[in-house]
Amino acid sequence: MSGLLLRGLIVVAVILACVIGLLAMLGLLVAADYFAFATILAPPLAALAAAGTALLFCLVAILFGKLALGAVRRRSRKDAHRRIAAMLGEVFGKEIVDFADKRPTSAIAAALFAGFALGFSPKLRSALRGFLRR
Repeated sequence: MSGLLLRGLIVVAVILACVIGLLAMLGLLVAADYFAFATILAPPLAALAAAGTALLFCLVAILFGKLALGAVRRRSRKDAHRRIAAMLGEVFGKEIVDFADKRPTSAIAAALFAGFALGFSPKLRSALRGFLRR
């Protein structure tokens, strides 16, 4: 067996062992929760209370997951916009500066037209605002 395949199998085995251990831990935690509730409630109510506690735990885990995922998405979206802006600046920046240096009247006219278009069209303005806020 190659070294890479062997390392991959070891990683999969370790992950599988961790998942099995976590499932056993959660099962024992629910059982302990049931027995704790059984001391103060009737058995059917203790089972419902243990199920409610497990459901609450799942909801809290989902909430933390969504918060963490949202932070990662925002961060990656900002990085993507920076990369796009840098790439556009590298590709078109020199050409636009050369164009503005060679034809200052046309550059001013293009800037005025763009300003007029943004000022006149609410849809274009909101689309640009939405793009810049991402």
